[in-house]
Amino acid sequence: MIEKLKVLIVKIFTPQFIRFILTAILNTLFGLFINYLFLYIFEHLLKLNHAYIVSNFLATIVSILFNFKTYGILVFKNKKNRLFFRFLLVTTFTYLLNIGGIALLQHLGSRNNYLNLTLMAIPVGLLNYTLNKHFVYTNKAKGWHWLCLCAVLASELAIFLILKY
Repeated sequence: MIEKLKVLIVKIFTPQFIRFILTAILNTLFGLFINYLFLYIFEHLLKLNHAYIVSNFLATIVSILFNFKTYGILVFKNKKNRLFFRFLLVTTFTYLLNIGGIALLQHLGSRNNYLNLTLMAIPVGLLNYTLNKHFVYTNKAKGWHWLCLCAVLASELAIFLILKY
């Protein structure tokens, strides 16, 4: 039993997966820094009302572009810009899944959103790694894979909108 556990750990914690975790930490710190920077600019320098909305929107765009490059170069050793649409689909899918999971945890009675975020971080992070590895930064993804992902994304978005309103 211990040997099987050791084998499983070695299979999971590959150098690529460890690079993914370290890059995710870098991306998170960068995203926070950019968000704080934009918030400071719009709130204190430009005196904009609801500065957090504009800063968060712009920081999200910059972070997605930064994440695409860092995951591509540092984790998957791939510099192809043509993969950006795939990355955006996966990012949107995992974002909505994360929001849906947090909403589900709230529905089940968990009112601690910090705990909910933490609980969702692990499965969503693992899914994000898997989808990026097998759908974004690979040449093996087939067209029907993308149709399935788009269909699931559209369904997820529809369910999210229906539940919200």
